[in-house]
Formats: sequence, structure tokens, C-alpha cells
Amino acid sequence: MNESSLLVLKALEKDYKDAREIARRAGVSYDSVMSALKGLEEAGYAALEREVEEKPALTGEGSLYAKNGLPERRLYDAVVAKALPLDEAVKKAGLSEKEKGIALQWAKRNGWVEFARVNSAQQLKALKAPLSKIEEALSDVSKADAESLNILVSRGLVSLAKEKKFKARVTPAGLQAAKETKAKATQLTAGDLKSGAWRSKDYAGYDLSTLSAPRAFGKKHSYKQFINGIKSKLVALGFREARGPLVELEFWNMDALFMAQDHPAREIHDVFQVDDPARGEILDAATLKLVKKAHETGLAGSKGWGYKWDPEVAARLVMRSQTTSVSARELAKGVKPPARTFCIGRVFRPDEIDWKHFIEFNQCEGIVAGEGMTFRELLGYLEDFAIEVFGAERVKFAPSYFPFTEPSVELYADIPGRGWAEVGGAGMFRPEMLEALGVRVPVIAWGLGIDRLAMIRLGAKDIRDLASGDIEYLRSH
Repeated sequence: MNESSLLVLKALEKDYKDAREIARRAGVSYDSVMSALKGLEEAGYAALEREVEEKPALTGEGSLYAKNGLPERRLYDAVVAKALPLDEAVKKAGLSEKEKGIALQWAKRNGWVEFARVNSAQQLKALKAPLSKIEEALSDVSKADAESLNILVSRGLVSLAKEKKFKARVTPAGLQAAKETKAKATQLTAGDLKSGAWRSKDYAGYDLSTLSAPRAFGKKHSYKQFINGIKSKLVALGFREARGPLVELEFWNMDALFMAQDHPAREIHDVFQVDDPARGEILDAATLKLVKKAHETGLAGSKGWGYKWDPEVAARLVMRSQTTSVSARELAKGVKPPARTFCIGRVFRPDEIDWKHFIEFNQCEGIVAGEGMTFRELLGYLEDFAIEVFGAERVKFAPSYFPFTEPSVELYADIPGRGWAEVGGAGMFRPEMLEALGVRVPVIAWGLGIDRLAMIRLGAKDIRDLASGDIEYLRSH
């Protein structure tokens, strides 16, 4: 037994002690203690107990709210003295557009505010708002109770970091060994050889059968491998990959998809608009003319949306909110049926972040154009993709609505440990849209949230883990 191991053995007690406390008592480093404990455990001289503890820490957003106050508290403070219209209250509270929704949701849920008619106008009125457990927890997350911590984690204000802890105690055999064993030298130095001191020293032997610690080599990111694997499978099924810009014209992101310019999804709540430059140029004049007609008076037997279509709105730049914009560009180039195209790329949407929602994520878009394409064919494609390509065990469908498909459907997959989650939408492209893009055959289309499907394949419990920088998580996945 070497000197370090003997020091650790003598520092052990009959009750379990934390490894860092043992290091302090033995006067050796923590790494030396851990190395010694593993050897002592194998020899039966020590019993080792391993624990994984989750330590809470404020996220960037959580730190901001800890400093400035929760949005719901700031909204309440803005109206506590006097009821105000919502927009005035939001402005007085200094809330962003995102914080506005959060503040109103939680303030009403907590019973802090209510809407009341004051002087014939709808205004936000303050009720009672004592300091909440959430606010107390935010001031010191280490003392937060489980319920408050869960809420803070679900709101993305606190993250939980896993920390391994080791405790050890001495065994009866270890107590005996500590009395009888003398430390063995582990190093033969030049001084020992020169002085001859090596003759009187008892050196520890080398066990050549002992395995060295595994080395962590570089490897490809598991999520990147998953994406590349999906691409390979789709190419093998006869699909061609298409790509498009991340900063997109509203024309391709929405107008070409027969989405009316006053549609709620075009509001700032659902897309990120680009400030500078705010607009781009629509180069495809022929498609622009047909899209304009489809919206104003209709194509393919429809009456359109019946409003004056504005090319200035269509020229606005946004962060791509769906890869369907890539499909629209591809169809406008002209297709030769049967045609199969897919795109896997980043999309961006304002959202409340939780285990299955993020503001940017990958989407897998696919279209099949050809005579005889039906809704039944689409359901078959979706089920095959979810089970065979993405590894989902159970899927189900639900009717849905999208401005550019009819009929439309949503696909749900069972995520182990989490339950059912929506993973994508699909449908038959509407004739009005197809005729504007110059397509004369039926087209089935789908957009799948590939991140949620990756959670199934990679065993991730949180969508944010797919972009995790945690070295232990990356090594284990």
C-alpha cells in the first residue's frame, strides 16, 4: 500500500464521510483521495457510496429577473396605485413584448390583477400580491423548495447541474490493515540510487493487469450524427436535398404559401422580423403576379382572400419560421413528377422555453409531387418516417389546420418518460398555392420537428440537451 493510500485509510472513520472532508483530514489532494479510495474499495478496506446531486443555478434570464423583478411583479407594481390600460401598464413596467405575455399570464394566475371597466374603458386593476414563494426562491435558489424549483426550471429561469458526490467509510478489515500496514515507496529517485537508500525501502509492486483510466477522444456530436443519418436515409429513399436562406422574404415564408397578410401567424409574436435591412427584393416577377392574384381574386376555382395584396409586406425580411419556404422556392423552379424533395434546416420562432420548446430548432420538411398522391399516401409516409427513420415506438394523428394545406394533420409521438408530444404538421398543398407556383399535380407535404424526434432516438429528456455544452452529457451520448 502506498503512502497516499495509507494516509487516506487512516483518515477514514466508521461513519460515511465526504471525500473532500477525507482529503482535508489526510492532507492530500482530492484526486489522490479518489484514486486511493478505488484501490481501498477493491481491497475491501473501504466502503464507497456514490451520489448524484442536482444543484440549481440561475440562467441568464433568471439572473435578470432576480435583479429587476419578475415580469408579473413589475406589471403589478405598475398598476398598484392606479388601474391602467394594458398597453400603458406594460410601458410603465418597462416590459418587452415577450415579457408582456409572461407577466399577464402569471399575474392573472396568481390572482394579482384583473381586468375591470373603469370610466367605460377596459383597464388592468391590481388586487393583493404578497411576496410569492417563487420570488423568495429566485433570491436564493439553493434554499428553494421542490415545488418552487420545478416552476422556475419550467420557466427557464433555473437550470439543474448534476454533481457527483462520493462518501467513504472504513471497514473492519481496513481498521486492521491501518494498524499493521507500513507505507510502501512508489518512486525510485536518482537520490535513492546514488545514496543506496533504495536497499532499505519497501517498494510497491506494479500490477500490469490493471487497466488504465479510459481516455476521452474527440468524436462527432451525437445530434449532428443523428441529422446526418436522417439525411442519408432520406436520400436512400429517393429524396433530393434542398436548401434555402435563414433570412427569408415574407413572400416565400408566407405569401407563396397562400397565407393571408392579415393572418395572425404573421404577427411579431410568431416570427422574428429583421431590423436592418428590413426589406429585400422579390426577383421572381411571374410567381409574384400569380401569388398576388391568388390572394386577391383567387386561383384554381377559389375566390382568394378578397383583400388588396401589398408587395411591400411581402418584401419584409424575417428569420425563416418554417422550412416550407424552401419547398415553395423548389416548386416555383419547376418540378418533374414524380419528385421527392426534403430540407433539414434551422427555423426560428418566439416561444416560451421549456423541455420541448425552444426559439430555434431544426425542422425536416419533405414534399412528394406526382399524379395519384393522396392524403392516405401522406399518412403512410408520416408513420413510416416516425417509426422506421426516427425510431418512434408509437405515433398518432390528429386533424389540424394550416393555411397552405387541406386536409391537414398533426403527428404526435410518444417520448419515453415525457408522454405524447406534437412532432410535426402535414397535409396536401392547396390548389391555389400550387397553381401560383406553376405546379399541376398533387403535392403532399410535411414539416417535422426533428429535435423532438431526436430526443426519442438519443434518450434526451430536454430539448436544450441537444445543444448542451456539458462535457459529461456529451461523453455519454
